[in-house]
Amino acid sequence: MSGIESTAEQRFRILHVFAPFAAAYLLSYVMRSVNAVLSGPLTEEFSLTASQLGLLSSSYFLTFAAMQIPLGALLDRRGPKAVEVVLLMFAIIGCLISGTAQGFTALWIGRALIGIGVSACLMASYKAYRICFRGDQQASLASLMLMVGSFGALIATLPVELILPVIGWRGVFYVTAILFSLSALALIWLLPKLPDPTPNAKPYWHDMFSGAREVFAHPEVRRLIPLCIFTHGGFMAVQGLWMGPWFRIVDGQSAGQAATSLLILGIVVMCSHMTMSWLGTKFRAWGLSLDRVILVGCTLMVMATAAAIFDVWGNPVLGWSLMFITTAITAVNYAKVSLAFPVAMGGRANTSVNFIVFVGAFVMQWGLGLIVDLAMSLGQDQAGGLKTAFICWMLAQIFSLIWLIRMPTSPVQYR
Repeated sequence: MSGIESTAEQRFRILHVFAPFAAAYLLSYVMRSVNAVLSGPLTEEFSLTASQLGLLSSSYFLTFAAMQIPLGALLDRRGPKAVEVVLLMFAIIGCLISGTAQGFTALWIGRALIGIGVSACLMASYKAYRICFRGDQQASLASLMLMVGSFGALIATLPVELILPVIGWRGVFYVTAILFSLSALALIWLLPKLPDPTPNAKPYWHDMFSGAREVFAHPEVRRLIPLCIFTHGGFMAVQGLWMGPWFRIVDGQSAGQAATSLLILGIVVMCSHMTMSWLGTKFRAWGLSLDRVILVGCTLMVMATAAAIFDVWGNPVLGWSLMFITTAITAVNYAKVSLAFPVAMGGRANTSVNFIVFVGAFVMQWGLGLIVDLAMSLGQDQAGGLKTAFICWMLAQIFSLIWLIRMPTSPVQYR
């Protein structure tokens, strides 16, 4: 796209391109984060250990990650609309299986299918936005989508806690299945016809693996790998599960108080992504490179994480709110990678990086539970085990930042 858009054109793109993808992504984030509230009822009904709870919740991330490499080639060859609509059917089935589950295995399978079903929600949108919007709008759109996702995380806190006595944890999955069905219909009806993908005579599997190799070999991606695993993936693991037990066990809050605290953090994340969306249009005018923004943001995130863990502020909600503000920097990573590759590689570039992020989220969500169980086996109580796990996460963030500083950035940027 080039030139100046009219107001009508801008509104059309927001309503027919941005909104359908945003709705599906919001629901995907509800499912990603809801176990922070459902962990109590699920643990009580199925007698789950910390590591089992981490493994159950992280199954979403595992299957989500497994889909990213094949998804990239699919998006570049088939286009974002068809791919996302088909995959959302898996999310619907996964919600129904979760709602009817009678044991750990069925719960795991249902959540795993949900991970498959929503695996394209963000990446399909980025592919569509790369086609339909200018290069200088990509950072803002990336942040805006994460703001929408954070609103989904917000819905998964106190609102879910309030409706649990009415519909139960199973009802949460049934309602979400209905909403996923409506979001698929919105994509079919609202999204306009996008330009046909670039013809590719190579076999799909060759295209998939060669594209992934090209992305992972890129110096800009290599320098972001620890950041994607430990900083971004770790935040997703904490927000999606472990923040709830932290408030209940470490800070001694009731289930209702913990849900309210999670709601506040969801609002904070949503506002921080909204602010980053606005700032994304200003970086170039202010002479700030995306690389410098990432370095500063990650440094602040490490400092804020340490302050929250050790309760420097004397108020857990305030401490974690300040930390969650800094997580808006994660959206800039996607914009940085997207601009390092031509448009024809956009799907494979973003999904390859997303693969790393969600492998990290799986490892961190399960791994934090394993650390809690290990710490408890060595004599710590559950609160002490959670603190030990969170300190390990902070140290991993520091390692990621050092790696980022020591690796040179790539000068090549596409428009």
